[in-house]
Amino acid sequence: MIFLDRGDEIVVPLGLVMGGDNGTWYFDGKSADRLWHKSALGIIMEGGGISLTSVEMLFCINHRNIDPPSEDFMQTALNADSKLIMEHAVMEALRTPGNKIVLRRNLDSLGIGHSKKSWGLRWDSDKHPSRDLPASEIRWYTAEEEFDHNDLFDWVAEVESLGRIAEALVVDEELSVVTYHLSTVDPIGNLKPPTTEDFLKISNYEYSETITGGAFFTNVTDWPVEAIGVPTQGGRQLDWVERELVQFFGDSTNRFEIESYSSGQENSEIGITNTASLLLNLLKRGLNTRSGFKFGTTWRCYSGSVGQDHAPWLINDPEDEQKTVGVWAKACLTSRLASGVNKHWICPVDVGFGDWDFLKISRPPADSRWSNPR
Repeated sequence: MIFLDRGDEIVVPLGLVMGGDNGTWYFDGKSADRLWHKSALGIIMEGGGISLTSVEMLFCINHRNIDPPSEDFMQTALNADSKLIMEHAVMEALRTPGNKIVLRRNLDSLGIGHSKKSWGLRWDSDKHPSRDLPASEIRWYTAEEEFDHNDLFDWVAEVESLGRIAEALVVDEELSVVTYHLSTVDPIGNLKPPTTEDFLKISNYEYSETITGGAFFTNVTDWPVEAIGVPTQGGRQLDWVERELVQFFGDSTNRFEIESYSSGQENSEIGITNTASLLLNLLKRGLNTRSGFKFGTTWRCYSGSVGQDHAPWLINDPEDEQKTVGVWAKACLTSRLASGVNKHWICPVDVGFGDWDFLKISRPPADSRWSNPR
């Protein structure tokens, strides 16, 4: 098998080693040393030369004036790894602006710690793995891959503990690539959280059931909690989730009938639905929740009173199948819609016993939106 470095003599490689997710290609042309020291491509081998993965090899063919090692390189490489073309689109999106990317399989040889879930680490254009710390850790997905918020949260938390940015790149069937920054977030408002006494007081007001399973309280002059219910028609209207919380914490002699309106399953750990548990968590954070219907989400959340400022956060109820973000294509759409109205989409992560963490998925600044040239 012939391996050509344009301008150099013909070099015969040590061979093609197929294994794992990619083939490994050995290259010892004159530019081998430069590929590592200038671009951080491949792994330096004992005795000289570098070892390249198939995606690094393909990038070098397209962007570093390296000839293919054989006429059937693409067929051979694709037979070994069906993701190669999409992976190359991601590599191209990251490296074309000048970033240096070291793939996971190369990191151990460099002694660089990293999350085992990461595809690779990124260095800014003026940095190099031999002397500098990485800026971010990278994972990439096809648009139709599952959006697993639990797995993502664990990965992001690990990456942040290492002092790095978590970046996800998503590639579609046209090989277009978009970048998202992922981060853990702790949304906090400044409203007074409801107390058990507040729920008890509300449960003893007269009410009428609404068509959606909520409750309308008439002639309320001393409403104890600003964040619960919407003021209208001289009273206060609660949705079914707020009604469930009042039922759970309120007067046991004046119980609401949950089964007639609840769309979720009761969580046996806490005695209420996960939806109600999530809302309670948001209320305890001092947030003011309102319907996110016009934004395609369950809630929009204010840090204070409605009307004082815009709602900075949009949140989906993971129990609502109509709003569940099942694949990355929908996650991209939701995040773009949020950024288009100057809001942040945050994804709740159930950690058990009524506690919730939150993951923010956002478009990065314009100078960090890695996308491939098209």
